[in-house]
Amino acid sequence: MRHILLATHGTPGAQKAEDLAAQWAREQGAHVTVLSIVNEDWKHMTGDDWLNTSKARNLFADYVEGQIEGEIKGLWERVARKLDGLEVEYVRRVGRPEDVLCQVAREQQADVIVMGAHQKKQAPGWRARFENKKLHPQLPCPMVVAP
Repeated sequence: MRHILLATHGTPGAQKAEDLAAQWAREQGAHVTVLSIVNEDWKHMTGDDWLNTSKARNLFADYVEGQIEGEIKGLWERVARKLDGLEVEYVRRVGRPEDVLCQVAREQQADVIVMGAHQKKQAPGWRARFENKKLHPQLPCPMVVAP
């Protein structure tokens, strides 16, 4: 195994995937790509658009983008501590999660994708979920769901 694609958003399940990817990368001497996917649907979360001016919508979009950037920065700083000493690359993409995950896996020529299992909402974090029917047919490499 030379290249691990780690899909994480920081929830407890995703943190188990981070630990597993770190362990495997150390054992195998593998490169790790940490992927943060921003679901494209966030752009549609502007509330009652008919009540807002274009300026208010743009200000809100800028605010949301800033919040997302802050969350990703914090996530990457925390993950960097777990992956200290390893060869790591960080990738941020916007799109449909299933499509982005598979596209990045192909681009990076990942040997394996590591992600966390679906868990009940226990802590702050993103709620985006992968839809298996959309994900599995397009997987370019094996995917491991960390227990």
